[in-house]
Amino acid sequence: MMAALTIAAGSASASMVYLAHNGNDDVNWLPFCQQFGDFCQSASGAVIGSLLAAALLVIIIILSAFALKRN
Repeated sequence: MMAALTIAAGSASASMVYLAHNGNDDVNWLPFCQQFGDFCQSASGAVIGSLLAAALLVIIIILSAFALKRN
């Protein structure tokens, strides 16, 4: 459950960072990373960190499952 929530949060934040970098012409959302570069760098780093945390959580779950199966 926690892995699913962590991955969902990382994916949602990744989509927002993608919109910040590229914008969306269909709804006239302009990319604003040219004006707020520090924010976009921080947000991109946070997304990478959250997705790495999700990957580590999945690895811990798999290792725990193997440990439970062994006993």
